[in-house]
Amino acid sequence: MAQSPPAPRPVLTHARIVAAALAIADTDGLDAVSMRRLATELGVSAMTCYRYVSGKDDIIELMLDRVRAEMLLEQPDGFWKEVLRASALRFREVVLRHPWMTDVPGRLLFAPTPAHLALVEQQFTALDGLGLSMEQMADITGAVTAYTRAGTHDEIARARLRASEGWSSGQEARQANAARLSFLLGAGDYPLYRRYVREGSPDDDNARFEFGLDCLLDGIAMRLNLPAHPAP
Repeated sequence: MAQSPPAPRPVLTHARIVAAALAIADTDGLDAVSMRRLATELGVSAMTCYRYVSGKDDIIELMLDRVRAEMLLEQPDGFWKEVLRASALRFREVVLRHPWMTDVPGRLLFAPTPAHLALVEQQFTALDGLGLSMEQMADITGAVTAYTRAGTHDEIARARLRASEGWSSGQEARQANAARLSFLLGAGDYPLYRRYVREGSPDDDNARFEFGLDCLLDGIAMRLNLPAHPAP
């Protein structure tokens, strides 16, 4: 009886490896990404993966490059504030979709990759022609990125806390901390914070983020005497 031909070996590519790594990280977090787990997901041996990537750091750099490519605007031309605002909103959207990005070590987060450079180039292009030095352009884009990264990091941290405690909303989180907060506010030392608790809308992350972003961009325009609105 003739033997069946051996099953073909899975063909690996960097794209397949990165796609598998992203699926793992998006579901189980960055710590879950390992050569062994990747090999299992891809149906190959760990040694086969090592023929394409040198290790986990290499995989994370490839993952970052893929995700940063998602941050690029399809139509980046336009008024500088509109482009930087759209870029920040896209940045936030992508990080919230891939929350493991807040766990990437600094040595990898700031490593240059093609998509990283393309993203910065896109932001610089929005500011080019406004009479700014390259240092000013870098400071502006850096400020917008820092604001976006920090705000998004806090959103993800709050979401993780709610998930770990079994709270389905910010309202449930506040109810869980109501006794402590009531004690702290009871002495009357924090009247404005007490007013905020009564009158604020702490769950509207989108509105809070966009308000702060607009204030930042308006402040940059005023400080550097840049046009605040597109020319008619």
